Amino acid sequence: MQLDTQQSSTEGPAGDTTDDDTTSAQGRRRWKLGRVATTAVVVGLVAMWAYVVYLAFGPGRQPPVDRLDDPAFALAAEDRCATALDEVAELPEAIETPTPAERADVVAQANLIYGGMLDDLEGDLRLIPSGEQRERADAWLEDWRTFLGDREAFVENLQNDPEARMLVSEKPGTGRHITGWIDEFARANEMPSCISAADA
Repeated sequence: MQLDTQQSSTEGPAGDTTDDDTTSAQGRRRWKLGRVATTAVVVGLVAMWAYVVYLAFGPGRQPPVDRLDDPAFALAAEDRCATALDEVAELPEAIETPTPAERADVVAQANLIYGGMLDDLEGDLRLIPSGEQRERADAWLEDWRTFLGDREAFVENLQNDPEARMLVSEKPGTGRHITGWIDEFARANEMPSCISAADA
């Protein structure tokens, strides 16, 4: 009986050691699989963002939809818009005027400057061959005319209501303010001076 008890005592720890080794091996195997999976996810994310950056900034970048093939109109427009901005900059700052009536007067003067700018830009459309690109530029000028109408309405409202606010039209069928379309076309063609005016 005593011998049997000693033998059982010897076998017990040996069995426990075997179970511990098995558990440890399984744990190492799971850890390796987890590390492989994590590495694969990280590599995939890095590759995805590298592709996004390539498309956005690298040779894979596509030109903006509104980019004109011939930059002649854009160059002329940027020059004319810059001149208009210089003229508006010579006026008092509308937002700083002492009274709503004076603010309305300043905005009205700026509107005349922008109206002349648009007249000249419509003449510059001849620089764009007829077709889809001419239509895009013409639509952009129509959007600018709509925005100028919003500014003129603001002047009228301000003369009757000192608390009047500048309201911008929505481009039909888009759910977006018309200024967004004006600015997108201007930026696509590197015409920063031709974005929607914010002096009112």
